[in-house]
Amino acid sequence: MPIRWFDPILTMQLTPFRLVCAGMLSCFVTSLEAAPKIGVLLKGHSPFWSAVEKGATEAGQRLGAEVIVKAPQAETDIAVQIQLLNALGAQGITALVIAPCSKDALAAPVAALAAKGVKVVVIDSELDGKASPVFVATDQQAAGAAAGKLLAGLVQDSDEVSFLKHSQTSGATAQRESGALTALRSAHPKVAVHGDIYASSEKDAEVEKANLLLTTYPSTKAILASGTPGTMAMLHVLEEKKLSGTIKLVGFGFNLNPEVASAIASGALQGWIAQLPKEVGAQGVTSALALLKGETVAPVVHTDFLAVTKSNLNDANVQALLAL
Repeated sequence: MPIRWFDPILTMQLTPFRLVCAGMLSCFVTSLEAAPKIGVLLKGHSPFWSAVEKGATEAGQRLGAEVIVKAPQAETDIAVQIQLLNALGAQGITALVIAPCSKDALAAPVAALAAKGVKVVVIDSELDGKASPVFVATDQQAAGAAAGKLLAGLVQDSDEVSFLKHSQTSGATAQRESGALTALRSAHPKVAVHGDIYASSEKDAEVEKANLLLTTYPSTKAILASGTPGTMAMLHVLEEKKLSGTIKLVGFGFNLNPEVASAIASGALQGWIAQLPKEVGAQGVTSALALLKGETVAPVVHTDFLAVTKSNLNDANVQALLAL
């Protein structure tokens, strides 16, 4: 006799199978729904921010979160970053990890997102307001102080020192500059310091600004460059003008690359304050997930940095930065 689909015996045989399949499907759907969606909004696409992105995405994969990364083309694209923030909100993120291009301009848009229940973690540069209970970054004041101490050992009270600042909108580099100036003034209260030229105030203008500083302040004995683009531009300009080593240079960057290591070894660069951006990205996502779980997170999470000089260049922990 042919089997009919309403046969009660067959129905009884299939019921356990159906129940198992339904249970598996339910678990699968629940798993998908449970995966937190975290937006990571960075300042740009430079190698530094690519390293932050890598740390964030790796942490997301390890911890079972969906991580969506967006960034404007340049750190000065504040309006674009706000647009990208709105786009992340429209994608239904449950948490936001943001490195604001401007502590002022991004404050209200981020606060509006937080008011909708999105958990917020700020990384790298502080944000005005109270939208986020957690800030993850290098201790920029301490990193700046380390640079200032290096500078202090290179000059005398009667010397002139110039700061090639990074950007007028960057809170992180402003803190570095403040920390460096305090440490330098502590050692040399009478040293003349010039600090009115910004390397990255215009897109791809770092070399031009490096030349401008040397032209404007020809008696400069030492230079602090507070951002990676300015540091590399000044390193190249000093080399072109055959002033490498004659004018001392201390700069900021991240990890270590062969060009920087070679410059330190040759004496063209006296100090390199190395941040660890992968750690910033990873800690940002980790903190966001902790907030989503209702866990207590420290209001400030500081990541490490290393002050690299000729004296410690060959140390194992410094050489390890070349592989990152």
